[in-house]
Amino acid sequence: MLLGLLGAALLIALFVLYPVIRVLTYPSPVDFLALLDHPRWLRAIVNSLVMTVLSTITACILGFVFALALTRPDVPGKSFFRTISILPLFSPPFTVAFSYLLLFGRLGLITHTVLNLRVDILGWRGLWLSQTISFFPIATLAISRVLENIPPSIEFVAKNLGANDVSVFRTVTAPLARPGVAAAMLLVALYVLADFGNPLIIGGDFPILATEAWYQIEGWADQRAAAMLASLLLVPAAILFLLERRWVGRRLYTTVLGRGVRGERGPTPPGLKVFLVAFCSLVAIFVTLIYAGIVIGGLTRVWGADWHLTLRHWAEAIKRWPHVQNSLVVSAGAGVLAAILGFVIAYIARERSILGSTLLDAGAMMPAAIPGVFLGIGYLLAFNGPPLPLAGTIWILILALAFWSLPFAYKTAAAGFRQIDRSLEEAAGNLGATSLRVLIDVYVPLLRRTAGVAFIATFVNSVTNLSITMFLVTAHYLVATVSVLALVSDNRLGVGAALTTLLLALTFGALTLGFRWIGPDILME
Repeated sequence: MLLGLLGAALLIALFVLYPVIRVLTYPSPVDFLALLDHPRWLRAIVNSLVMTVLSTITACILGFVFALALTRPDVPGKSFFRTISILPLFSPPFTVAFSYLLLFGRLGLITHTVLNLRVDILGWRGLWLSQTISFFPIATLAISRVLENIPPSIEFVAKNLGANDVSVFRTVTAPLARPGVAAAMLLVALYVLADFGNPLIIGGDFPILATEAWYQIEGWADQRAAAMLASLLLVPAAILFLLERRWVGRRLYTTVLGRGVRGERGPTPPGLKVFLVAFCSLVAIFVTLIYAGIVIGGLTRVWGADWHLTLRHWAEAIKRWPHVQNSLVVSAGAGVLAAILGFVIAYIARERSILGSTLLDAGAMMPAAIPGVFLGIGYLLAFNGPPLPLAGTIWILILALAFWSLPFAYKTAAAGFRQIDRSLEEAAGNLGATSLRVLIDVYVPLLRRTAGVAFIATFVNSVTNLSITMFLVTAHYLVATVSVLALVSDNRLGVGAALTTLLLALTFGALTLGFRWIGPDILME
């Protein structure tokens, strides 16, 4: 066990801590002082914080309403709304922004063709809309879990004491949902702050830290400036992550006292039901338009000018199948590695009696606080030369994506271990089994589905990743998301839409297989 602890600690130190240190130490103090001489970088700092606040508020408002609808027993269309609320989670990070360019841009299907308007969606308004739709599913999942855990009996007692529906919501539902809402806001803020795909597509001349770091490498080959900007991105991200963990850990309210009956929720007030259905339907239309716009874009001859259908863009997209194949290979490798690492580290870290297990737990969760842009630059700086020259190889992509997904794989495995009675391990130990044999013979068979959840989640997140892969791919080894971005940058929107449709089909196909193998829990994990 001690040997395993040392090995896991070494891997985390090498592939998580070392890249972080490289980014933080690569710029000199003079580089940070140069911020004062670059008004655009100062604007990027302010813009990043402003967009984090704006997008977090609106995404959480949408998420709260959706969560309320999904947890009421008599709201019609819940299955449809639940599906709509998770689709953006499993899409490439630029999907929303790309589709809104097609639908609401200067040559947009809705704004230009249908309404004959000249609208410029580039900038903070388009970014705000894209980030709101992209990240409200995170708020929905976080808040719905809290709302589901509020016992209906508490609301029932409040009504019996004379409280009306508004009073019940204000004095019972809202206070008990507060931890979920706060956790959702912190989590969404972390995602918005680290967002790379949406601002790169639809941000226009609206600088934020993530894209400015990329421009320094792509346009100026200035790795010091990129590392400095990424370091500025890490600070608020780490603060948000620590606040989220502290809030979730300490702000848990007890809502079940004694052995009372949980009961069923009462009927939703008619006015609230109408509002929930109307609101969720409107959001569902917007989300549906995202995917419809992408699919139509891949089948239209010239977007905004010639609406005849064609398969020409698909023919061009299929020529880029090697890029898709690269994505599949890298993502499968990252999925396997993340699942194994998460499983082994969770097995070791659960032994709190072992010195260093707490630090191992913190190290396994560290990548959750690291924006993808920061990690991508970190791997570029750390493994671009001796002692471990991985740059330009498939392995740097697999390792970066695997360790980026390690927190989810680790937490999923840890939750699985907590559900297994330790008496099984004790019995195996009494029969002479070593720790390794216990892991292989006892826990692996029982936690196969848990490992499957970690693999599929890592696979999907890796296939759709852009913020890390942008910094680590080469011209000889491109992945599909980077290829799509290059097509959009070259104004080859039709081919980009067709390739995005193919990516969506692959990710949703992987989720469908996971649903059949593991069950509906794969969507909620």
